[in-house]
Amino acid sequence: MFNFYEEIKSQLKKAQQNLLASYTMVNLSGAILYVEGHLGLTVLSPSLIAFKIKKGRVEVEGEGLFLSELSLNTLKIEGKIKRVEEF
Repeated sequence: MFNFYEEIKSQLKKAQQNLLASYTMVNLSGAILYVEGHLGLTVLSPSLIAFKIKKGRVEVEGEGLFLSELSLNTLKIEGKIKRVEEF
């Protein structure tokens, strides 16, 4: 199966690959946020979902937010995503 993110990573030079080693996030039209490389949830509510990453934390604000998928290192948030910020 074709993996879009692995293809991007393979096109980058070794020095740039370190930038992608922490996590990968894709926001699809403000309705779905797909994340690889999270280190656990810290907040879970319909208006705020926050999770840890290697170098800090990410907050996702919106309306009607919910986790549609959660595994050891990936998650998928659905709802009306208004803001995504890394701290």
